[in-house]
Amino acid sequence: MTTIDVPAAIDPVDRPEGSAAGAEAFSGTLLSNATRISEFAEEAAALASPSYLWLGDAASAYSDHAAAFAKKHEPMAATLKRVARGVDVFAEQLRTLLSEHTDLQGDITAYHRDRTDLIADVNAADDVTEAEIAALQERARSLTSRQSGILSDISSFTQRVTANEDFLVQLFTGADTVSEARKATGGIDPLALAVIGSMPAAGDGPEKMAAWWAGLSEAEQDALIAAYPERLGSADGLPARTRDDANRLLLDSDLTELRLKEEEGTLTSAERQRLENAEAAETALKLADDYVVPGTDEKPGGTLWLYDPDAFDGDGRVAIGVGDLDTADDVSIQIPGIRTEMTDAPGYAQQAANLYESARYGGDGSSVATLFWLGYDTPAGDLLEWGEVPSESYAEEGGSRLADAVDGLRASRADDPAHMTAIGHSYGSTTTSFAATDHDLAVDDVALVGSPGTGPAENASDFSVGADHVYAGRNSRDLVGFLGDEGWVGKDDVFDVGLGMDPSSEDFGAQRFEAESTSRWPVINTTDHEKYFDRDTESLYNLGRIVDGHGDDTNSADQSYDPWWRDPVDPEWDRDPTSNERDRSDTGMD
Repeated sequence: MTTIDVPAAIDPVDRPEGSAAGAEAFSGTLLSNATRISEFAEEAAALASPSYLWLGDAASAYSDHAAAFAKKHEPMAATLKRVARGVDVFAEQLRTLLSEHTDLQGDITAYHRDRTDLIADVNAADDVTEAEIAALQERARSLTSRQSGILSDISSFTQRVTANEDFLVQLFTGADTVSEARKATGGIDPLALAVIGSMPAAGDGPEKMAAWWAGLSEAEQDALIAAYPERLGSADGLPARTRDDANRLLLDSDLTELRLKEEEGTLTSAERQRLENAEAAETALKLADDYVVPGTDEKPGGTLWLYDPDAFDGDGRVAIGVGDLDTADDVSIQIPGIRTEMTDAPGYAQQAANLYESARYGGDGSSVATLFWLGYDTPAGDLLEWGEVPSESYAEEGGSRLADAVDGLRASRADDPAHMTAIGHSYGSTTTSFAATDHDLAVDDVALVGSPGTGPAENASDFSVGADHVYAGRNSRDLVGFLGDEGWVGKDDVFDVGLGMDPSSEDFGAQRFEAESTSRWPVINTTDHEKYFDRDTESLYNLGRIVDGHGDDTNSADQSYDPWWRDPVDPEWDRDPTSNERDRSDTGMD
């Protein structure tokens, strides 16, 4: 008699307790209280300063008391902030676990349905053939394999639920007394304290940072994000998801604290600038988070890859991505030009979304992520209005920072490298040129649009990617793109304009692509300089092809040239521009 071994039923899995939304609301309350305590401490410290209007023993006693009050309350405020951040980490993990619980229950339900069907078929089998018995045995083996996988998933799930709950308990018990809260380490998970000392220095390189992070347990990683987000949010080599988690905590903390101070009328001028930067990052991140691929229900999601609102004397540093930077097949990084500050982030996030859309429309189906990166100090001069040309020193320093950022992206996914493209716009193209010429920029392709000059590079072959992977787009009416050197006359030398070679010129040797606008002006102007990332334009279409890894399939344009006996000639000047708005029904996106 043949036996069919049907695997056992699977017990239901308990739903994780708690509410992610409730935890986040509680975190906001903690942050508000931390802000108030911090303000008390600041006021006390100010009152502790000696006054020439009040002297004597009473004044000294009051000053000492105020100083002691401030000293006690500053760490308490810091502790509450750390606990609030930890609650946010718990909430995010809980939200993920609740979603996984729903999936697990679905798997268990489907397993039980198929198990019931198998048992019914086995019981109904009477006079069956060997082939029918073999089919039943195969179904039983398949079901057993599914059972094993589900039980493994349940084990991992329950362990992570327990770890998340233990994390919250340790977070609270580490600061549940006044004495603990007054300690500099109050509220920090012991796991974080034990591990943070082993964190590599930035100078050790992103590869060591990536290896260190990969060697930590999930519980250790969560503890560190909650306790030290300021150290992780800008650490090159860490996964984009980790940096995003840390930077969102910092952003939420800033917004809560600074908006409360704004309501109370206690914002300093520096804090007001910080709030403006934080709110710009919030708006830009929301745009990236809410972006929906046209014609689908897909939300690629946003990433706050860099958040530093105080950098560069208040101009700030920020980088925001659209799509999954940790897994995407094709990744681009956009480098902006002069006068770009953190408050400009929403507009550049929209450009990143436009570029994502273009790469998806014109792509081969591979996954995409686009990153707007303002990680360097842009010049404050106004090239567009006053004809001033900023020093190359900003681009030189920015090129070094850009190369480091790309190295960090590479190191964070060394086992799954992406096809990566750097796109420099305006002065950002000069910055990109320094990175690709002097710092071995680790990208596959470089595209320069609206460039005033390529800095140290005299030919596309000077770039680390090689001449065949350097692309240039210039609207023939773009004043800034007209400033680069071309032919035998060096505009930088003769007219004190431009920042090196024009990358769209014959002498430079890059692959030029069509970048005219259907709404271009009849004369050279600055307005056309801002259209390279506009939807349904020649430039955006071709940039999307390059990002997708098909730069050899762009709509090429003839290079400009200088016949020496007359002004330089741009063959694009007389060509009628076309709109690249395609029939979206062909792509399923409309």
